[in-house]
Amino acid sequence: MRPPEPPDRILYDLEEALELLAVLEDALEVVAGSDYLGVVAEVETEVSRLHRKLGFDRPSGGENGR
Repeated sequence: MRPPEPPDRILYDLEEALELLAVLEDALEVVAGSDYLGVVAEVETEVSRLHRKLGFDRPSGGENGR
């Protein structure tokens, strides 16, 4: 079974987009500085949100969605 295709586009409202941008900018600064582990958790939250918006939160297969 093929994995689902991502949609052609997703929509972020202004608040979500600004939050994503802020987290990514903060992550860049911290990773460039040194202590990257704390930032990974923040980025993971935003990536999870993007993952849901792309529709990948509905696995079609087993436990890992494959």
